[in-house]
Amino acid sequence: MKIENTTTIKGEILLGIIFALELYALPVQFYLLLKGSEFTFFSAAVRFFSFFTILTNSIVFICGAILFFGRKSKINTFFRKCTTLTAITVYILIVGIVFNLLLRSLIDLKGHHLIVSEIFHTVVPTLFFFYWLFFVSPERISYKVILFWLVYPIIYIIYTLFHGILTNFYPYPFIDVTKLGFETAIINGVFVLIAFVVLSVILISISKIRTKTL
Repeated sequence: MKIENTTTIKGEILLGIIFALELYALPVQFYLLLKGSEFTFFSAAVRFFSFFTILTNSIVFICGAILFFGRKSKINTFFRKCTTLTAITVYILIVGIVFNLLLRSLIDLKGHHLIVSEIFHTVVPTLFFFYWLFFVSPERISYKVILFWLVYPIIYIIYTLFHGILTNFYPYPFIDVTKLGFETAIINGVFVLIAFVVLSVILISISKIRTKTL
């Protein structure tokens, strides 16, 4: 019983750290976007949430808030499910993997820009993975659920392409239609979706293996 309580406390502390990091980084990033720009508050908000990084870190933030403060609510039950937390882990790991493999060398950030970028792309993905691995009770998740998990990134890619056609703004260079062409952008989007599937299979497999060892 004491071991279980200690494990629970450690998990709550780790989740609290993740929540605190997001509570700092999200508003700071929005302020940095708004500061010194010609954006109105609304246009800045649209631009802000046009980034998969921001959307996914916002999901992590909401998840942390609900797990902390909505303990008796139905939505808390949903976010505490292994399936839900595994999906969120896949999403936030993709944020970190794509940035560190494809985008890090393309940008030169300093000051608060660098700090929030590291929080979004390295620190939070790593900590949330550790939270999932060590403090989320594993379940035997069906691989079929991956089809539902893909809805979020598919909607995001479709939105980004259409939004880009209307505004000529693309948040990531690998889906920039103006520079790559529509066909190449779509192909790159498909490769990202494949990465989602592969990572989802890996995490589901880990969860299945862990259920056998309990």
